[in-house]
Amino acid sequence: MGRHSLPDPGEPGERPDEPQTERFAFGARQGEEPGSGGEDVAEPASTRSRDWEAGEWTGSHRAITPGRRGVSVGVIVALVSVVVIVGAVILWRFFGDALSSRSDVAAARCVDGEVTVAVVADPAIAKPVTELADRYNQSAEPVGDRCVKVGVTSADSPQVVKGLSGDWPKDLGERPALWIPGSSASEARLEAAKGPQTVTDSRSLVTSPVVLAVPPRLKDAMGEQNWGTLPRLQSDPAALDGLGLQGWGGLRLALPLAQDSDAAYLAAEAIAAASAPSGAPASAGLSAVTTLMAGAPKLGDTKASTALDALLGANDPATAPVHAVVTTEQQVFQRTSSMSEAKSKVAAWLPPGPTATADFPTVLLSGDWLAQEQVTAASEFARFLRKPEQLAELAKAGFRAPGANPPANDVVDFAAVGAPLTIGDNALRATIADTLAAPLKSPTATIVLDQSMPEVEGGKSRLANVVDALKARLQVLPPDSGLGLWTFDGVQGRSEVSLGALSDQLDGRPRSEALTAALDGQTASNGGAVSFTTLQLVYTDASVKFRDGQKNSVLVITTGPHTDQSLDGPGLQQYIKGAFDPARPVAVNVIDFGDDSDRATWEAVTQATGGSYQNLNSSASPDLAAAIAKLLA
Repeated sequence: MGRHSLPDPGEPGERPDEPQTERFAFGARQGEEPGSGGEDVAEPASTRSRDWEAGEWTGSHRAITPGRRGVSVGVIVALVSVVVIVGAVILWRFFGDALSSRSDVAAARCVDGEVTVAVVADPAIAKPVTELADRYNQSAEPVGDRCVKVGVTSADSPQVVKGLSGDWPKDLGERPALWIPGSSASEARLEAAKGPQTVTDSRSLVTSPVVLAVPPRLKDAMGEQNWGTLPRLQSDPAALDGLGLQGWGGLRLALPLAQDSDAAYLAAEAIAAASAPSGAPASAGLSAVTTLMAGAPKLGDTKASTALDALLGANDPATAPVHAVVTTEQQVFQRTSSMSEAKSKVAAWLPPGPTATADFPTVLLSGDWLAQEQVTAASEFARFLRKPEQLAELAKAGFRAPGANPPANDVVDFAAVGAPLTIGDNALRATIADTLAAPLKSPTATIVLDQSMPEVEGGKSRLANVVDALKARLQVLPPDSGLGLWTFDGVQGRSEVSLGALSDQLDGRPRSEALTAALDGQTASNGGAVSFTTLQLVYTDASVKFRDGQKNSVLVITTGPHTDQSLDGPGLQQYIKGAFDPARPVAVNVIDFGDDSDRATWEAVTQATGGSYQNLNSSASPDLAAAIAKLLA
């Protein structure tokens, strides 16, 4: 093979598959052209093979080993800079997209903005509930596509009941979706005023028993007393002297109606229940409540703070204007936690027996002012409040909460209490509360009582049940109230006690005693009822004896039907319409039992005179006492 010829197949360095290309010899001797002739130097095969494998084929028989190629530092820096910049751009775009995505998701969950949930709470619990609402707003899940914002307003129960029953006060903000009153007694008043459909759900959140805040010496002297003895201690000007507290006088018990978590209403329930005869409803004890209220100290306002100031501010407890204040355990705890030497100034006395309890229910409301999102959000917030973490916070404020222990102080030890007092249905609770909240005005009324009511209900005749309810109401009416009594059976109507002031003397005794005796003497009869003809006589008498300055009325209590054929329904309506005088109005009110065929006549008569008609299924229900209380007010 010639010097410049290509190697034959099989010779060392053979690359049979490599295509022929132009090559350059970087390792030529100085002065030689690459590929120029020159004598080859024989080398061992192994060496040649090594050099060949490590060198570059030149087209001749020699392999030239290339020198090491260096990389510039600037190139490295440039490459690293490029990598860093590219990486930074990639990371910036990645995190930017992630954050943008999260913002988009958050915005998508609240695309319709906020849903505001108005909550109205009793002043005693409003502050901790407000703090919990702020916590809830930070973590609440959206309702639909709207974020939830709960706002809490403080208000006493009477404000809320009045507002929800009529025009809502502007200073309380929006009408609420959730109400937390001091007790379910206020809820009962709302349902009595607006109907049970106003409330969709109600359950206790926390509790606080009703106590009497008293000087320590008075607590020691009250060991044998209870709710039922308080009216006597209140009305007797020397009652505490009899308990060993010489010079103290009467009980001087204040019953605040404002900022006291419904304590006065609950105490009234306990007093009425304890004062009622055995087996009788609590309404039979309302006279004891009236007695207690009549003897209450006269203060500048009805706030609990004013009463407690009067109790605690006196230098000598014996001469203090207030000796006791109806309030809650939680209120005493709050008041005494910041007092120095509180234990020597005040104590909390819990009357024995069933415990009057402020139960602070979460009342979910229903009304046309609420959107579905607000209803749902209010329900979720109520659930949130019942979780252990929130209940623990409420316990710190002095409330008794499930699974949490309130922090006791020198005055309040949060000892175990008895079973809570149960008072009956909402109508009865509302009646008792109204006895305190709405002081009785002096009415003038003639009662027209049907004796033909022998039906046995609740172990007594219908007539006996009505008599008991009338006597209970009679006891609480102011002494200047005007009252009279007529009765009728299937034969005739008769005047039992003439119309006049309860305090007037009648046959040597007050008219109130004469009425009680006449009611006690009633016996049920069988047969018909001359109700229409009796009402005709009574209405004439009531119109003649009209008393200015009072609400005048006739109250008919009957089972029906009317059996006297001398005067039918249309005839009675015609007579009443002709006798009614708008300048001296006498309203006809009717309480009618059962399925009375005369109902249409009674409804027409009451409507014509501005009165009320109420139908009852049974005389053994608290509805009877509530109806009489309403119509004799």
